[in-house]
Amino acid sequence: MLRNKRAFTLLESLVALLVTGLVLTLVQLSIPLLKSHTESSLDIKMFTISHQIETQKYSFISADKHRVSLKSRDGKLMHLEVYKNKLQLSANGAGQIILAQNINELNVTDKVSHLQLELVDQDAQRANSILYLRSEKKHD
Repeated sequence: MLRNKRAFTLLESLVALLVTGLVLTLVQLSIPLLKSHTESSLDIKMFTISHQIETQKYSFISADKHRVSLKSRDGKLMHLEVYKNKLQLSANGAGQIILAQNINELNVTDKVSHLQLELVDQDAQRANSILYLRSEKKHD
């Protein structure tokens, strides 16, 4: 009998299949670990949001404890607020810009010369920022 055929045996095929399965399982288990290391911190998100609002040259109209009302350069009334765990900048009748997700709370303090913003995420982490905007509000 001629036994000089070049083919995989059943055992070699099963070992290759087992090794492939183990590699794919390890990749699948490691992806969530990589995701947690690549997410930006809440401080970086807060800095980016503040910078974006300041560079878009919004003007300040009013603020309450959890919401800021702004006016865009083209005169649209905008609101910075948390809605359905998303920090968003929304315009009346014009949609919204989602700035951050998984946010529980936005706390706003009007300090006359600036706004102090605090974000609280779903992990109870806090980030603070100061927002300097041209004001259309008359302070007493």
